[in-house]
Amino acid sequence: MKYLISISYDGSKYHGLQKLKDKKTVQGELEEVLTSMNESPVYVKCAGRTDRGVHAMDQKCHFEITKDTNPYKLRYYINNATSKYLYVKDCKIIEDENFHSRFSVKRKTYVYKINTGEYDPINNDYIYNYNKDIDIDKMKRVSNLFLGLHNFEAFTSGKRKSYESIIDDINIKKYNKIIEIEIKGKSFYTYMVRNIVKVLLLNNEGKTEDKEICKMLHDGKRIFDYGPVPACGLYLKKIEY
Repeated sequence: MKYLISISYDGSKYHGLQKLKDKKTVQGELEEVLTSMNESPVYVKCAGRTDRGVHAMDQKCHFEITKDTNPYKLRYYINNATSKYLYVKDCKIIEDENFHSRFSVKRKTYVYKINTGEYDPINNDYIYNYNKDIDIDKMKRVSNLFLGLHNFEAFTSGKRKSYESIIDDINIKKYNKIIEIEIKGKSFYTYMVRNIVKVLLLNNEGKTEDKEICKMLHDGKRIFDYGPVPACGLYLKKIEY
């Protein structure tokens, strides 16, 4: 039987999503718990890989188990067998044999949280302590440059056959001293969201110009060196099928 679960987790307590030898990961913990229950190997596939320190509000994972159990009992079992930093919000049976939690995705939503106020040590694992003012109107204007189909090679890490992707929407809001940058699209590559946010901040600081961003999106080549913003501020917010 194939099941689909919706999970949230605190990325600061894991070494990322993907299973690693001798490291605590989300996939590794789920497979260990489900394999123990099923008494035979269970392999978990997830909608999107999150790096170490990245959080999830609504990650989706599918797997198949041979034991017959209803979704309610399965959800209860996983929540009681995994750590308190991972929570299954929903569990259901998938009848479609072709469904895949990753390849069937229509759109993903990420949100990045930035603290522009005083340094906050308590929430340091859950926000980027930027601690400087941001011209939100300027950032909103520049974020429009990323919308649509572009070559995102300059904003990713690692080698791929194609770096093309479409960003559907970028929404930027401010709640007191916290700025949230919400980015929606179908495909996101390694460090892509974090690099986009970094370039938006560099532009806000006057360290790069709009035309340079446009050139990187067109040519796929970095004009200047920069690293991604910290993982702690990034959340996988929503997966849509």
